[in-house]
Amino acid sequence: MAEPLRRLAVLTHFVTGTTQNALAELAALRQEFQLDLMLPQDEAVKHPQVEELGYTVVTESELRTADACLVFGGDGTILRALGRMLSSGVPTLGVNFGNVGFLASLPHEGWRDGLAEMVEGRYSVAELLTVESRLGDRHHTAVNDIVLSRTQPRGVLHLQYSISGTPLGTMRCDGMIIATPTGSTAYNLSCGGPLAVWDANVLLLNFVAPHSLGFRPIVLRPDHEIVVTSMSDCGEVEVVIDGAVVGALGCDDVLRVSASPLRARLLVGESVSFYRNVEQKLFGFGVDAHGADAHGPDAD
Repeated sequence: MAEPLRRLAVLTHFVTGTTQNALAELAALRQEFQLDLMLPQDEAVKHPQVEELGYTVVTESELRTADACLVFGGDGTILRALGRMLSSGVPTLGVNFGNVGFLASLPHEGWRDGLAEMVEGRYSVAELLTVESRLGDRHHTAVNDIVLSRTQPRGVLHLQYSISGTPLGTMRCDGMIIATPTGSTAYNLSCGGPLAVWDANVLLLNFVAPHSLGFRPIVLRPDHEIVVTSMSDCGEVEVVIDGAVVGALGCDDVLRVSASPLRARLLVGESVSFYRNVEQKLFGFGVDAHGADAHGPDAD
């Protein structure tokens, strides 16, 4: 058994009303489960009654001292929590308040029973590879993926790229995806890319609508650097990190992408399996009443 969980940081879905009852139910379990419950200031603004329920409002640095980060939300919310907790060592535990809940270990219904087991140490932690982009002096780390996307609704991007120092030419396309194993079941999946088990030590290179009959998605070693320059008009290529636009790839810019030394930590129950999640939540066999969709940036 792992260490018991006593200090829980709590984050919630951006639609406030969906998690109000869950916060109250968790507070009611505080004494029974011997929990200290913490929320950051941004969550306290969303839920002004939390201090009356027994939660402590803490700073960001105090939040990162928790035993685990408990998330009431969908895959998008869980993904943001994983990014928020990077480098802290705090694992993230998801309760599915979204659609698929591919990253969630606990279901929407019956989460209290599952949490009772996990706070006593019946869990494991999956170490998730992350991916880093470097554009000039700007560095960004993604848990899911780094995407190059066109800014105009029409037109085609021309992206010149190399892998591990080998030039591979220019691809005409609508975009490029460089995904982690965690992100393999998101945008990469919708573009026909392969799935990779959570703790695989690989990156995935894929294109959005490539103008090529020969291209197939590529599985890369994490130490192989991808270098991209744009042959399109200036400013037409956005750089998107886990669904958030962080900049544009200009005419003279060089984007470098490789695995990051940071690992996101996903806390999973003893019965949770990546392959079972694929079967039940992506293939649709035995899926519960909450349905299924991919954990892209809008699947909160």
